Order: sequence, then C-alpha cells, then structure tokens
Amino acid sequence: MTATWISLLPPLITIAIAIWSKRIMASLLAGLLVGGYLVTPQITGGFETTVDFIVSTLTDKGNLQVLLFLYLFSGLMGIIRKSGGIRAFSILAEKHVATKNGVFFVLWALIPVTFIDCGFRIVGAGSITRTLAQRHAIAKERLAFMLNNSASPVVQLVPIATTFVGFNVAIITVGLNSAGVSDQYAAYSIWLRAIPLEFFSLVVIAITLISIFFTFGQGDKLPAARKTHAPSGKQSMAMDTDEPVIKPRIVNLVAPMLALIALSIFFFWLLGFERSKDSSFISAVTNTEPNRAMLVALAISVFLTTIFYALQKYNVKDMAADMISGGNEIMPTLAILTIAWSLAAVSQKLGLNAFIQQYVSTSLPAWSVAVTIFTVSAAVTYFIGSSWGAASLIMPSAIILAVSAGASIPLCVAAVITGGTFGDVTSPVAGMTNMASNIARADHAKYLHYAAPYNFLAAGITVILYLGAGFVL
Repeated sequence: MTATWISLLPPLITIAIAIWSKRIMASLLAGLLVGGYLVTPQITGGFETTVDFIVSTLTDKGNLQVLLFLYLFSGLMGIIRKSGGIRAFSILAEKHVATKNGVFFVLWALIPVTFIDCGFRIVGAGSITRTLAQRHAIAKERLAFMLNNSASPVVQLVPIATTFVGFNVAIITVGLNSAGVSDQYAAYSIWLRAIPLEFFSLVVIAITLISIFFTFGQGDKLPAARKTHAPSGKQSMAMDTDEPVIKPRIVNLVAPMLALIALSIFFFWLLGFERSKDSSFISAVTNTEPNRAMLVALAISVFLTTIFYALQKYNVKDMAADMISGGNEIMPTLAILTIAWSLAAVSQKLGLNAFIQQYVSTSLPAWSVAVTIFTVSAAVTYFIGSSWGAASLIMPSAIILAVSAGASIPLCVAAVITGGTFGDVTSPVAGMTNMASNIARADHAKYLHYAAPYNFLAAGITVILYLGAGFVL
C-alpha cells in the first residue's frame, strides 16, 4: 500500500485517548474502529472490518497459544494461592528473620519461587514479607518499592517459564512479519539476544539492591511502620492470598513451580531438537516453538498439581472452580492483547510499514533509533499504565524502523520491552505500582514519591547506555 500519514491515525488516536481517559481497552477499540473505517469506508464497513481483524487474530495459532497459556497460568495461580504455600513461607520467615536487611534479603531470595509472573511475585513476596516489615519498622512505601522493583524488571529477564515468554515472542513475531523479515529471524532467538540489552531492567535492579544499604531522596524521610509483635507462628495481618483450603505447606508452592520450570526446559529442548542445526542444547532451545512448549509444559504442570493437591484433600470440584476463577482474573488482559494485536494488523493494512520506511527511517540515524524507541515506549507506558498494551502497539513499528534504518533489531526490541518496564515501576496508573502499594498497605502517592528518584536515575543511565549501544551495535 502507498505510504501515507493516514496509517498513523489508529495508533495515535489510541494513545491520545488512553492518555486522556486512562482506559486502555476503550482506547484500543476506538483506534481499531477508526482503522476499520479507514480500510472500509462504508456505513457498516468499519465494524465488519474490525470484527474480521479480531477473528483473524483469535484464529492465529501463535496468538491463540499465548492467550490459552495466560488463561491457564492464571488458573494455576488461583489454586496455588488456595493451597497455603505462601502462608507456610510467611510463617517460616517470621521465625528466622531478625533484622531490617534480613527482610529485604528474604524478599529477593523468594525470586526462585515467585518469578513466573510479576503480579504473582508482588502478591506472593508481599504477603510473606509485609508482617516482617512491620515488625522491623520498615516504611510501607519502601517495602512497596522493593516489591515492585523486584517484579517486572526481574521477570522480563527470565527467558523460560514466565508469562512474559509467550507475550514477548508473540509481539516480536508480529513485528518481524510486519517488517517482512520473519523468514530471516526467529522471534525467540531475537528475544534471547535482546535480554542482555534490556538496560533499564538491569540498571534499576542494581540500584534497588544498592538502596538496601544506601538510600537517598525525600522519600527516605518517611516514618517507619510501627513495630508489632504477633504471637509466635501466627499472622498479625490478614493475608492478601485466599484462605488456604488445605494444610499450609511450603511444598505446595515449590512443587508446582519446579514442575513448570523443569517441564518448560524439557519441552523447549524436545520441540527444538528436530529443528536445530546441531544436537546442542542451546541450538535446540533457540530454534524451538516457545509458545507450544510453554503451553504443553503448563498443561502437564496443571495436571500434576491437581493430583498433588487432590491427595491432600483439596476437593477436585472446588479446585476446578478456583482454577476457572483464577483464569477469569486475567480476561481483561487477554482482551487488551487481542485488540492491540488487531490494531497492529489494521495499521499495517493501511501502510504503516511503508510510511516508516519511506519517511521516518530516513530522518533518524541508526545510532538514535534505540534510544528514541526507549523514550517513546517509556513515555507511552507511563501515561497509559499498561506495558503490555504499549508494547503491543509499539513493537511492530519499532522492528520496522530498526530494519529500515539499519539499526540492531535485538537492541530495539529490548528498548521497547524495558521502556515498558519503566512504566510498570513508575507510572501512577500502572497496575503493578497500584498492586505493590496495596499489598504493602502503603500510601500510593508517597510510594511513588519514594520510588521516583531511583527509577528516574535508572532511566537516565539507560538513555546514556542506549546512545552508546547505538554506535556500537
């Protein structure tokens, strides 16, 4: 299609409405409907085209695998919360933690059993450490900061057994298809190469760890939480997780996590072995079918977890209901992804690819592409509050721009992803910041004020790193 500025209207309208209304779903639908009418300018043509694009998105094998994985994973989280594993960890930690720094060490040490989803990470680690933080007079805002900055930044760097794997591979695949280079690059391989280049995540993790020992900014003058002394072995505050339906045991949390991790690794190798050029493990993993591997591994993990809990007298009928309830919690996110992917498709139909290649790429030198993408991704996510929504919108254009300008594709992919991470830990309207302040029982405004110096310092360092990487890569 001929390059025209009209192709910019759907994403720009979406972003503008999202910034104004803070309602990402309504904004995406408005942008998609505008795109539908631009493609088919008839009385009902816009609605017909919109429906066609949504159906096409939902019937795509890769997209469907991602959506099914996320729903099933959320269902698994629902029954894990009911199993009492988080409660058991909390009771154990209360018996052994004796210092303020010890509370933070526990919070970070929980990563191996809470890393598979940033929301689960905040809820799980927060439920375990909140009472400990109160006992040791740690400010609630500081706890919220530690929880959030050890969630999305960490999870985004893990290339297996997390909710971000399928999502990142899916949006990178859309971008590669839009740029016409899907036959030259594998989406999962591109993401693996992008992980070490997710500079904001790496920098903010380092700064957050350093802040355990050295703090700065007005936020550190916040009053500490009042010390309390709960009876031995009992919780002094209500847990945010569901009341356990079986005896709380640490193994009820660890076993499903280990099963999912082990099975994911196995199926990543198994499904990639026949497609790899040699017999090495690394070659098999980089050439695998990640969405299918994750979905199969998760399905088996759910099956094994169901048997494991049933043997502990967790009623199977109740378990099924709790799993459906847990899966339904993520339905708004699944709807956002479906509409965002459809919006990307309609923008390409209108010639966004050609527009970027003809006009945008010629005005940006290759060294400036990554830092520009990071800045745009961070700003959009900050204002709309949805890193997945922003990434779904920006990734296709970012990869097209990288290919057209001759910039590094992994570097630009990393810039989109880690820009979204900045929004996740900084935006007042982001789901993660709100979840962190709620779990920590912190004042949301005070928490954001506390976190801002650290996060914006990390963003400034990231800009410098992307500028330098743009000249090198």
